[in-house]
Amino acid sequence: MTKKTKKTDNETSEEQSQAAEETEAPATETDNTNGEIKDSETDVEEGVQEESDREEAEETSEVEELREELDELREEYDELHEKYLRLGAEFDNYKKRTDREFTRQVQFANEELFREVLPILDDLERTINATKEESSFEQLKEGVELVYNNFKNILKRRGVEPIESVGEEFDPELHEAMMVQESEEHESETVIQEFERGYKLGDTVLRHAKVVVSK
Repeated sequence: MTKKTKKTDNETSEEQSQAAEETEAPATETDNTNGEIKDSETDVEEGVQEESDREEAEETSEVEELREELDELREEYDELHEKYLRLGAEFDNYKKRTDREFTRQVQFANEELFREVLPILDDLERTINATKEESSFEQLKEGVELVYNNFKNILKRRGVEPIESVGEEFDPELHEAMMVQESEEHESETVIQEFERGYKLGDTVLRHAKVVVSK
């Protein structure tokens, strides 16, 4: 009877040990699960931090690229602005230079014209002096013709030519009709008389010829 009781106690002790082990096993499993959860949370936090760092790095890179592009645009603007100022200054200098050259050319042209006119003045002076002396009409006539011919030659050298009118067909680009007159000797629209001679410089009409036109 006593032996059976002791065996029962041993069995009871073993059962208690086994129960304790079974009780400890869930606790260990719970601890392991909690550790895994913490590890997962840590991994998630690290992943989020890495993603945040990556996005921040990308944003920083984009900002740097934009800054570089802005610096390049500023450099291009400065270069273009400098070119604009330089071209403006060059154009202003060119305009001043051409104005000076034009003024010199006009002055030179006037000087040349005056030099050519001076001999005509001399001829007129000689003609006037000749009229003060006892001289024939022929001498006075020759003096006037000399002045007239010299002046025509000056105009011709300058490219000024008289407009041919009498006997020519009326041309409103060259002629100004002062009168219209019937004529049996001429065809209609023919210049039959010239009141005032016209002149042209090259293709430019300096003065229209004042004429009479037949009908």
